[in-house]
Amino acid sequence: MSGLSILTKRQKEVLKAIYNSLKDSGYPPTLADLRDKLDVSSNQAVLDFLKILEEKGLIKKEEGAARGLKILKEGFNALNVQPIIPYVGISAAGPYTQAFEDIRWQSHGQVELTKDFLVKVKGDSMVGAGINDGDIILVRESNEFKNGDIVLARDNDGTTIKRLIHNRGKIYLKPENSKYSNVPIYPDTRLVGKVIKIISQ
Repeated sequence: MSGLSILTKRQKEVLKAIYNSLKDSGYPPTLADLRDKLDVSSNQAVLDFLKILEEKGLIKKEEGAARGLKILKEGFNALNVQPIIPYVGISAAGPYTQAFEDIRWQSHGQVELTKDFLVKVKGDSMVGAGINDGDIILVRESNEFKNGDIVLARDNDGTTIKRLIHNRGKIYLKPENSKYSNVPIYPDTRLVGKVIKIISQ
């Protein structure tokens, strides 16, 4: 059963309002935004609509976040619109830097909406892999990595983009620019995902 056939007119209006906010401003709407858009008097009325959309598998709501709304694949299908995926901060192609500070959204073709996000690259340590300062890359969350994968890694200092190397029992992050040194993997290092595509500069 398609999303369009299971949605009432009012439910579709709520879903469309979320989509328009993501598309036009880059951010999901707050409850106050939705309350005004839907011309209802209480947050509870909005929450009731959101609960229905979530139960139907069209959106995901993150508790405790004012803008914690995410449209899932079936939600985009219900609206018959192109998917929008998260654009998450800036990551370094160089030393670790703080990222994931600012979640925005950008439309882009065929993606896995629950696993993919966009990151803007800062620095030149990956130029040998064709990843330049200012590029936007598509990253896919993963729990499995192999030797040679270009990864987004995170530690207490922030995030970085590097190539994962397994060599003679040692594991480290390798830049693709001879000006930079290899980056050790410490106990607090987390491999967040794999770089699967360079979107644009």
